[in-house]
Amino acid sequence: MYSGLDNSAGFRVSDFDPITLAGGTRTEVLPGAIQPHAALLALAPADLTIIHAAGATASLLGAAADLLPGTAASSVFSSDQIARLQTLAAAERAIERPQHVFTLSAPDATPIDVIVHHASGLLVVELDPRREPAPENSLALVQSMIRRVRPAPNLQAFFDAMAAELRNVTGFDRVMVYRFAPEGSADVIAEARDPDASPFLGLRDPQPDIPHRPGPASRIRVQPDVHAPAAPLVPAHSPRSGTALDLSFSAIRSCSPEHRLYLAQLGVAASLSLSLVVEGEVWGLIVCHHGTPRFLPYRMREACALFAEMASLQLEARLAADQLAARLRSTRIHEELVTRMSQESDLAEGLIRFYPNLLDFIPAAGVGLWIDGQFTGIGATPGPAQVAAMMGWLHGVAHDGVYHTDCLALAYPPAKAFAGCASGLLALSLSNTPHNYVLWFRPEVVRVVTWAGMPNKPVGVGADGSRTPKGCASSWQESVRLHGEPWLDAEIDAAHRLRESLLDVVLRRIDGIARERRSAQLLQEQLMRQVELGLSRSKDVAQTLQEEKRRRVLVEADLSKVLRRTVEDQEAERLRIARELHDTLGQSLTLLQLGFDKLGQAAGDNPELQQRIAEMKSLTADVGRQANRLAWEIRPTALDDLGIQTAIQNLLDSWSEKSSIEFDLHMTLGSRRLPSPVETTLYRVLQEALTNVVRHASARHVSVILQLGDDQVTMIVEDDGCGFVTAGHKQPSGRLGLLGIRERLTLVGGSLEIESAPGKGTALYARN
Repeated sequence: MYSGLDNSAGFRVSDFDPITLAGGTRTEVLPGAIQPHAALLALAPADLTIIHAAGATASLLGAAADLLPGTAASSVFSSDQIARLQTLAAAERAIERPQHVFTLSAPDATPIDVIVHHASGLLVVELDPRREPAPENSLALVQSMIRRVRPAPNLQAFFDAMAAELRNVTGFDRVMVYRFAPEGSADVIAEARDPDASPFLGLRDPQPDIPHRPGPASRIRVQPDVHAPAAPLVPAHSPRSGTALDLSFSAIRSCSPEHRLYLAQLGVAASLSLSLVVEGEVWGLIVCHHGTPRFLPYRMREACALFAEMASLQLEARLAADQLAARLRSTRIHEELVTRMSQESDLAEGLIRFYPNLLDFIPAAGVGLWIDGQFTGIGATPGPAQVAAMMGWLHGVAHDGVYHTDCLALAYPPAKAFAGCASGLLALSLSNTPHNYVLWFRPEVVRVVTWAGMPNKPVGVGADGSRTPKGCASSWQESVRLHGEPWLDAEIDAAHRLRESLLDVVLRRIDGIARERRSAQLLQEQLMRQVELGLSRSKDVAQTLQEEKRRRVLVEADLSKVLRRTVEDQEAERLRIARELHDTLGQSLTLLQLGFDKLGQAAGDNPELQQRIAEMKSLTADVGRQANRLAWEIRPTALDDLGIQTAIQNLLDSWSEKSSIEFDLHMTLGSRRLPSPVETTLYRVLQEALTNVVRHASARHVSVILQLGDDQVTMIVEDDGCGFVTAGHKQPSGRLGLLGIRERLTLVGGSLEIESAPGKGTALYARN
């Protein structure tokens, strides 16, 4: 650690109110201030009057922050920029997450990223000077990062790869992956660091870098310079509403003095924290530290945040896979156990006979049965007298049929006497009268936890108003006693499922087992006759199905041939018509132009005739251009002569001229040419997709990616438009062209996938 450094001088918290977080375990100071290297203007949407100002407005805009409130935004922005801000201020849907809108140049030529969002009924405009180079293509950067971490064979390798990849991209001295513990502390489970930095791996931090609660406001926190004093808002409260400006979504908001002091005492000059969210809850953090100030540009920070979100999705999938594997294992044992229990006339006898399977079902050091006031156990369990006394206590504990704890002595103090075999208890209730239980026991596991600072040290405020953080730079070890291995959620769920099976299935089976045995022979004879009749009918049905299958295969083959021939004939006819328009009609129009030229020479000095000839020449030229455009739309010659890459570029250029949509194209085919049917299909797919986007999506940006892998080519068309419902409801009529896209791809052995949701845009994946 960066121990031995005290950089806390100058930090005060007297001007800020502490807000207790959920659970009441710690506080977070949320200041109405921003980072001093940037600037903020909060504008009234109606007239763009400046309500709040803060930060380095003097150096970035040429006016001090305390002089700007009450003035018009037009005093610091150009007319084009004001028009853009007016459009954003009047948007029907509020901009919640910061959005980059344009770039300014400071008086010293430093580029400034201008970012906007809505908060407290105002349009918040943030100016973030770019002191480090920004990535040219943030999406491509994130994609490459994800590609490098995805192959990790297990969770630990995945965490290590995340830390290494983020450090490689950002250049921070140290990148750590934290995992939150239930009580709010966090363990460092992975680390990538500079060789000269001391290791943090394995430490438990009592005060991690952001609050342990989910929400969009905590997805990313950045502090470029811990020692730079925060720049407060001017004024602190709106003169119109009397409320403070909500900076929860601000990209340049300042951290609390407590947090900055915490970082300073670690010797950290700059930090970046990213949330790892699993199932809507903050599972952990990716935390970056640097020994000197670091001013990551906005696009780099957004790339890191997107990487963390995509890594969270992969983490959630990996955790779900592990839980599924554990559930499948317990389900297999569960089914075997219930099957055996269903063959027993007495539940207690059956459970006693097969209780070793209970240890396989839920891992424990010992398991026991409390049936009709008698205890039977196997493995490491308390004695019968100790269990009998504990049952008297357990009967009075409220639970939903399954009680569990990993610290029995905390809830039942006499358990300290047998903590060596039963610090953890999972009790499954079999009946209320009498009180019968299946009991699993886990022994005490003494653990030594290395804390990054004393976890119970209170936050203090000195006489001068300075605050000391909860943690400190030196490690501290704690011995944890009277705890067993915690019961996993999957194990508790397995106990509930077993209880339901024993109560709802096994007990009924035991009650009717005698009657079933008496009728078993009769049922067997009836079943044999039914089986013979069923076999006879199944042979007939199988023959009928086989014939239907053969006919369907023939029909589908014929339909496929007809469809393929139709598509080929259609493309051939388009090519012929395009050639005719370009060659025959084009030559005729050229000859007509030459004829008009000669006619003009023969007309002499007749002004009226010369004007008419000029008009006819202009009309002929316009007809020629229309014929060339029509020929290109029917079948672009570039697709056959120059290849799909040139054809796609021309197509996007054409759409860009006709619409207000911004197009982004990435192709990795190089000089390779694809088979002609594949190129034609992909071109038609893109043509139909762009038509749908322009007509229906209301998009502002479309990204087209054409990439060639080892064994397939993939085309991705992604827009930021209104999206649509892809399943469960009838799709809009404007999307019926997707059926033709899918059929075209099928003819060349390709496939189509569509991802879309209302308000979330649409992504189309065409693969071959």
